[in-house]
Amino acid sequence: MANSDRDLIFYTHSLCPYAHRVSLCLAEKAIPHKREHIDLSNKPRWYLDLNRRGLVPAIQLDGEVKTESLDLIFFLEDEFEFEGAASLTPEGREVEMQKLIDSFDGTFISAGLQFVGGGWGFSRGAPGARQADRMAAECERIESIIESNGGPYLMGAEVTLADLALWPFAERYELAMSEFQGVELKDMGPSGSLGRWIDKMKSRPSVVGLKPDDDKLLASWRRTMRLDYFDYETADVNNP
Repeated sequence: MANSDRDLIFYTHSLCPYAHRVSLCLAEKAIPHKREHIDLSNKPRWYLDLNRRGLVPAIQLDGEVKTESLDLIFFLEDEFEFEGAASLTPEGREVEMQKLIDSFDGTFISAGLQFVGGGWGFSRGAPGARQADRMAAECERIESIIESNGGPYLMGAEVTLADLALWPFAERYELAMSEFQGVELKDMGPSGSLGRWIDKMKSRPSVVGLKPDDDKLLASWRRTMRLDYFDYETADVNNP
C-alpha cells in the first residue's frame, strides 16, 4: 500500500466527466497530488510523448503512467491506504461494486446521452418516446439499487467508488436536461430516492469543491451544443 508522500501527477481537463471521476476519488481519499490541466484542443508534444493517445484522465506515479477513469479510481483505492485516507469500497462487496460500476456506461450513462440529444450532442425539446422510456427505466433502476442497499448512497450508508463513477454524469445530465428538455432529473425517479441521492451527493465537500460553474458551463453548451466540446477548444473550470 502506498503512503501519502509519493509524487503523484494527475493529468486532467476540468470539464471532462471521466477525469471528474478521478478528481473526486483523489479528493475523497485526501491523496496529495499535483494537477496538470491538459488543453485537449492543442495537446502539448510533451504530453503525447508521455501518453501516446493524449487522453485524460491519466496519472503518473513512480514514473509510470496509467489511464482510463475506472481503472484509475480502482488503482487509487487499492494503492493508497494511509491515516486519513477513506475507504471507498464496502467490505466484502468488491465484486458486486465492480459489476455495478461496469454497468454504468451501457445503462445510465448511455441512456442519458440519448435523452439529451444522442451521441454527445444536445437537441432542444422533448426526447423521443424510446429515449424517454429508457431514461425513466434507468432512473427507476438506480432507485431500486439505492433502496435495496438502504441508501442514501448507491451501496448503503457510505459513499463508495460507485457513487463517484456515476456522479459526474448525473451532475451534467441534471443541468443539461433542465436546460434543453425542461425536465428535472431528480423527478424521474418514482420513489424519490434518486432525488435524495442527488441532494446527498451535492452536499459532499468533494462535489462542492470540484463543481464547474453552471452559468459558464451552460453558456458553452448553448454555443457549441456539445457535451464534449472540451475536446475542441481550450477550456478550464473557470473559463469554459
